Amino acid sequence: MFDIFKIFAYLKKTFSRKDIYLLIFILILFFFTRLVNLDKFPIFSDEAIYIHWAKVAWHDASWRFISLTDGKQPLQTWGTIPFLKLFPNNALLAGRLFGVAGGLLSLIGIFILLMSMFGKKTAFIGSFLYVFTPYFLFYERMALVDSWVNAGFIWIFLLLYYLVENQQLSMSLLLGLVSGIFLLAKSSVRIFLMLGMISPLLLLKKNLKKFFHETFNYYILLAIAAGIAIVIYNVQRLSPFFHFVAEKNLTFVMSFPEFFKTPFQYFWNNLRYTPLYIIWEMGFVLGLIGLAGLIKLIRSDKKLGAYFFLWILLPFIAIVFFTKVLFPRYLIFFASLLLILAAYYLSEKKRTILFVFIFLSVLIFDSTMLFAYQYIPFPAVDRGQYIEGWPAGWGIKETMDFARQKAKEKPVVIIAEGNFGMASDVLDVFLKPGDNITIKGYWPLDERQLYENQPLLKDHYVYVFFSHREQFPDIWPIKLIKRITKPGDQSDFHLFELLPKPQ
Repeated sequence: MFDIFKIFAYLKKTFSRKDIYLLIFILILFFFTRLVNLDKFPIFSDEAIYIHWAKVAWHDASWRFISLTDGKQPLQTWGTIPFLKLFPNNALLAGRLFGVAGGLLSLIGIFILLMSMFGKKTAFIGSFLYVFTPYFLFYERMALVDSWVNAGFIWIFLLLYYLVENQQLSMSLLLGLVSGIFLLAKSSVRIFLMLGMISPLLLLKKNLKKFFHETFNYYILLAIAAGIAIVIYNVQRLSPFFHFVAEKNLTFVMSFPEFFKTPFQYFWNNLRYTPLYIIWEMGFVLGLIGLAGLIKLIRSDKKLGAYFFLWILLPFIAIVFFTKVLFPRYLIFFASLLLILAAYYLSEKKRTILFVFIFLSVLIFDSTMLFAYQYIPFPAVDRGQYIEGWPAGWGIKETMDFARQKAKEKPVVIIAEGNFGMASDVLDVFLKPGDNITIKGYWPLDERQLYENQPLLKDHYVYVFFSHREQFPDIWPIKLIKRITKPGDQSDFHLFELLPKPQ
């Protein structure tokens, strides 16, 4: 039975005034690290797509499932709309606040999970480490769904633990509700609920009859939770585009027929890079301490240690065999598992020297993520996506500021190379209500589109933004205004003015 006064009594008994101050301090650190310069990091092309979807869905209710047109679940679209209403003049900030919200859910979940499993001291250590772990810091500052995938992992893991320990129907209903909501974030969340099948490992005991009895009850409750989650997930069937989700998944994951035909096609590459990306983006030291924590847990509590080991091993096997496209952000939940184990290891004894190593290892990551983006020491695959390659949106805001200034004289049309993501959607993110600016995306963009838009010059400024092309024939009717360079000099943008036909 729910009793708010019992909850208050428990909190008062469990947390001292010092604990409250420490919790407030951790929250202040979280919001500082997540909010400072939040909209200053160059926009990533995928962020632009998701923010554009949210803007469309906000203004047209018939497109609330717009993300399904590209096979993406709608949670990010829906979750971004409230932030767009709060910050209509800063869509990038609004989109990235969605990521921050996912991080806050993760932080709360990590604290509760660690306190439930290992006690208050470990919960404080783990929460403090969570705030400064580069993996979480970066992706919780982006308008991407991955921070919510990580939150889904943490809460599903926590509720599965509660369910197997307490075996209450109310917990089953809560697990189903939470799982269903997070299933609307990304298809990979299904893995976390499926891993609930191994939870009876925690019930192992000498009395086999009691073990089988409790396991049977647990699987019934898990089935109820899964049923609720599936019902919520199937709200997407209201859209005629729901079938695109399964098609999109095949872009990233091998089907069974593909796997049986070439089972090792991606294996060796994934085997090499999966652990590398996880350890690297955790700042190296913390991930290694997490592995030490796993070994220590197995020695001190074989059932719980084996449980954590299987939560790491089984997804790892699935990823290295079946994943076609591997980016570090897809592996973020492994970092949460290793963080939990690292917090456990660090809480057992005084390990001051390890905290010093952790601090030094994350210092460069965190400081550059907040203040010197071009120097973030990411692996090459992420530097290519967010900093050096064509998806990195350096100079986009300045381009739109320039167009906004020119629009005070007469309307502006921007012809953008790319009609999905980079560059039309990226430019659209910085479009404010009331701007006298029109963005027209083309793919491909060549001289034909330039000549087609020349009549607009009669009463518009027309600019051409190239995000991919590097060669521009002299006969094209354009004049270079600015070349926007990026760190690493691997790619750049070009802004031209469209010229009228010769008289």
